[in-house]
Amino acid sequence: MKGGVIMEEKLVVHNNLKRLRKTRGIQQKFVAESIGISPNYYCQIENGHRILPTKYLPKIREIFGVTLDEIFFDKDIANCDSNKIA
Repeated sequence: MKGGVIMEEKLVVHNNLKRLRKTRGIQQKFVAESIGISPNYYCQIENGHRILPTKYLPKIREIFGVTLDEIFFDKDIANCDSNKIA
């Protein structure tokens, strides 16, 4: 089921990118131009048709002001308080 895990991770990433961008009122064009790709390519990433290349992660983190956890994991998991884990 390795392929299924990769697909689920891709879905979380693209959903998180879209959510982060929309909650901050940022346009896709701004994000795309800031990381050096076309707006069409970035749109495909947000829609789950392409995978975000890792070389863009530092700039994405800077734009949204988030951690890698907030990009890669479900919103509830990223906000989990590690002190509450038994």
